[in-house]
Amino acid sequence: MPGSRESAGVVGQTRELEGQVENPNDPMRHEDRRDPLRDLQAKVDSALDDVKPKIRRALEELEARVDEALQEIRPRAQAAMREVQPRVDQFVADVQPRLDSLLERLQQRIEELRRDLDTRAARTGRAEPIAELPPAPPEEPGEPGTTP
Repeated sequence: MPGSRESAGVVGQTRELEGQVENPNDPMRHEDRRDPLRDLQAKVDSALDDVKPKIRRALEELEARVDEALQEIRPRAQAAMREVQPRVDQFVADVQPRLDSLLERLQQRIEELRRDLDTRAARTGRAEPIAELPPAPPEEPGEPGTTP
């Protein structure tokens, strides 16, 4: 409402602010305002600086303990590996012929399927074999899949 007491008060306040220099006690004044985030970051940085040497010492102590434990455990682990190695070798020797036999049967089955596909292709009038696969490369003696 023009001429009302409230609108006159707002206009008066606006005029006061336009002609007046910033109030030095104003909490919104940029120069005096403290940035809480910057203060918090400074406190965090200070606390980290205080703690870093302690953390470094703790990590060095932990590393020394781990090294000691490894030195104690290493001989026992090596002895256990030496003890179990003959059994592992025997297991491989027992299983290898079975694996070789299985591989041989699979190769025979693949050859049978290849011949069957070729026969079917010949019946349907195809001139060339359907399943042309390159032969398996020869394997070195002692590799899996070979017979001794």
